[in-house]
Amino acid sequence: MTGIAASLVRDIALYLIALPALFVALAIVRRRAWRGDLLAAALGGAFSIALVKIAGALYFHERPFVVRHVAPLIAHAPDNAFPSDHLAACGLAVAFLFARDRRLAALASLCAIAIGYARVAAALHWPVDVLSGFALGAGAMLGTDALLGHFFPAR
Repeated sequence: MTGIAASLVRDIALYLIALPALFVALAIVRRRAWRGDLLAAALGGAFSIALVKIAGALYFHERPFVVRHVAPLIAHAPDNAFPSDHLAACGLAVAFLFARDRRLAALASLCAIAIGYARVAAALHWPVDVLSGFALGAGAMLGTDALLGHFFPAR
């Protein structure tokens, strides 16, 4: 990978995660459903973190740079690659936005694809790590919305 391409992959893998978070904040501000949306985002985030921690405790996957004996594009500890917490955050954002602002959800989905590709290209994750992380984050948010909708139907 050339210097410019490596720099772009590194920047996407590290910093693009801010955009889906910004989209969530923008959706909350636009909708003015402060209490309901903030509660959903906070509980979804906590549930997502719990699922990621449980999944990581149940399955260990060496990072690609460890297996391939190469230097990663981003300095990282040789810890468990499974699941990707970056993609869990993206999945959470996409699921949150899908129920609230489909255009922002589409943009967050594009960010998730770019981040997932960059995390794999940077030798930090395997494709299954990013797909699983995304699924865990989205599942956590969908479950949270379903639970809150059941207990607080007039949100």
